[in-house]
Amino acid sequence: MIPYRLSAALAVACALTVSGCASDDSTTAATAAPTPTPTPITTPTPTASFTVSGTVFETAPTTSTRIGEAEVQLSGGVASGSIADGTFTIPNVANGSYTLRVAKAGYETQTQSVTVSGASVGGLVFNLLPVFRWVDREFSAELKQGDAPCTGTSKPCRSYSFGAHHAGDVRAFAAWNGTSADFDFEYWCNGNLVEARGMRGGDHDEILPKIGAGQTCEVHIILFSGGPMRYTLYLTHPY
Repeated sequence: MIPYRLSAALAVACALTVSGCASDDSTTAATAAPTPTPTPITTPTPTASFTVSGTVFETAPTTSTRIGEAEVQLSGGVASGSIADGTFTIPNVANGSYTLRVAKAGYETQTQSVTVSGASVGGLVFNLLPVFRWVDREFSAELKQGDAPCTGTSKPCRSYSFGAHHAGDVRAFAAWNGTSADFDFEYWCNGNLVEARGMRGGDHDEILPKIGAGQTCEVHIILFSGGPMRYTLYLTHPY
């Protein structure tokens, strides 16, 4: 009877031992770590950039005169300069609204609003007004029968043209050699006769007309009869 109980006890103990071993194996088994998912690399979207370009001229009456080497600056600090032919190009300009400033010594500064919206901006035109100054000019010549005429007369004539960006007084002073030549001293603006003086004998005369801003005017010395006549013309006008 005792051996049977001992055998049963041993069997139970063995069964418990096996069960415990199985339980320990299950608990200590390593769990594989999950593979981390790589973070996607984001490629930055490039910022679009454009150009702003144009040409710098003088104001009337010399709007075809280009101004080279002017300072051209876009608000926000983007700066450039015009080249000898008056053109400029500012690169790498992003979309937006700007103020474009053009300046050069001897001219009044000009600004213009510029908007860049998905495309380059070109063909901008700036007309800079020269600062006010007086211009003194001197011409010496001889006028004789057979010389070419000027506009408005069939007589021998010499024409002296000048333009002004500013309004002001004009002084045209003529001195001649005192011959008995008969000549006319005329002042024309925009194709119209403004003032005329007929001269015979003497040795000098002057006319003191005005000129408007943006006008081109002329002084005519016309040999009506006699001659030849040598003269000097002194011309003072605003620029």
